[in-house]
Amino acid sequence: MRAYTGTFTLAILALKRDRIRLVSWIMGIAILLGFMVAAFGEMLATEQDIINMAIAHGSNPAMRVFLGPISGVSLGGFMMFRISTMFAVMIAFFGILTVTRHTRHNEETGCEELTGSTVVGRHASLLGALMVTTAGNILLAVLLALAFIVNGHPAEGSFAAGAALGAVGVAFAGVAAITAQLAETTRGANVLAGLVMGAAFLVSGVGNMLGHFDAATIEITSAWPVWLSPFGWYQQMHSFYQNNWWIILLFLAFFAICVKAALMLNSRRDVGMGMIPARRGPATAAKSLLSPLGLAWRMHYKLFITWFIAVLVVGAILGGATTELIERMRGMEMAEILGDIFAMSETFTMALVAILGPFMVFYTVQGFLRMLSEESEGLAEPVLATAVTRLKWILSHITCFVAGTLAVLLALGLGASVSSIIDPDIRVFKLLEAAMIQAPSILVLAGFSIMIYGLGLRWSGILVWAALIISMLTGPFFGPALDLPQWVQNISPFTHTPSVTEPITAAPIILLLLIAAVFTLVGLVSFCRRDIRG
Repeated sequence: MRAYTGTFTLAILALKRDRIRLVSWIMGIAILLGFMVAAFGEMLATEQDIINMAIAHGSNPAMRVFLGPISGVSLGGFMMFRISTMFAVMIAFFGILTVTRHTRHNEETGCEELTGSTVVGRHASLLGALMVTTAGNILLAVLLALAFIVNGHPAEGSFAAGAALGAVGVAFAGVAAITAQLAETTRGANVLAGLVMGAAFLVSGVGNMLGHFDAATIEITSAWPVWLSPFGWYQQMHSFYQNNWWIILLFLAFFAICVKAALMLNSRRDVGMGMIPARRGPATAAKSLLSPLGLAWRMHYKLFITWFIAVLVVGAILGGATTELIERMRGMEMAEILGDIFAMSETFTMALVAILGPFMVFYTVQGFLRMLSEESEGLAEPVLATAVTRLKWILSHITCFVAGTLAVLLALGLGASVSSIIDPDIRVFKLLEAAMIQAPSILVLAGFSIMIYGLGLRWSGILVWAALIISMLTGPFFGPALDLPQWVQNISPFTHTPSVTEPITAAPIILLLLIAAVFTLVGLVSFCRRDIRG
């Protein structure tokens, strides 16, 4: 029997097992891109609009850390500069999570041992996972290209953009194949792959920041570090401008090297074990673990610390870049188009904080999914078999991810407050206010998640993600740009968040908090009455 015997069979099994999950990921990302392409088409109607925004953003080194290099004057090229980073990160996560789910997670749950006892080779599971993930990214690349084409963009540039983003997912699938051999747990493999992704993003950001911006051609020539990162590679394809297809060969070579390394590591370890040995825990448990809240915090604290530090850094970079960006925008025609928002550094910085604030809901959802996994993996039942009541157990988790959400929002405001050092006209408490005003809307989605979980509905995780995406698409960031009816925009709790550029009224805040409280109460009562899934 060969090492890859049964690969195709396990790939088909993975497709059947994840048919809904894969379709949700692929279609969700493609539809979201389509909406954003349409939105930018409405916002930047003329070539001069594109030039103004390209110069304002591309000439700012701090902005290039997050957005990458701009190339040429075209709507498609500007969108790849402006929004591709967000999609590249999502697609990278898609590749990582899919591979670890069908490799390391199968070993944790014992499924790998069962399939290994049949006529399958040692590498079949790993190769099957990579086959499914690669096919998913190819399909995603095609759909992303079509999202550009249906909005009137050139076919060659559209397929180059789709291929570039899809290649990022394939590259990090290869990274996940290695980390799945190194760590003993799914969470550990995901963390290692996430660290690699973060380092790759930082390296490409440094290369773009050190690059040269040519205002005449609206082009950024990045420095050499971008060639050390998959994020830099997809950016250097310069979709809708140069369409450098040869860069796809870098992705293929990187993927082949990762797969070869993962197969070598897989052949040198036992099933269920990792190349990195698990760290021994302390001989005695901390006293804090004797309480439900202490135990819940132990499960949430790594996620919280990662988000808190990352958001603090992002806020600081955002705050540091604000003053320079405003100075460049003043005097341009774009300043007249956008109105008085550029008249004050404080107002503009508050507006940027308010735009980023709703995205902190992703931390809330991750915290919720941590609680969901405790029950689905059978870890909640042993705790509830003790003197811990259901109400105490669920409240301990809710406290962790709700309090963590508030702290992450606070970190965003504190990070952006670095702008007050540059510009004394910016008041710190106004930036904190702009961040914390997003909390009631996020708490509505948190309450909805708790209600879905308490009712014990099937596909709770998918329903929560769907609610989050719908809230984002119908909210103030996309709703007006997509010209959605007002009743559709009102579906999103973010539509009802008070504007930070106007006097804040208490009525919408109180209403949002009441809705969040009702959702939470329904979830708590329902959870205390239903059966526990072990």
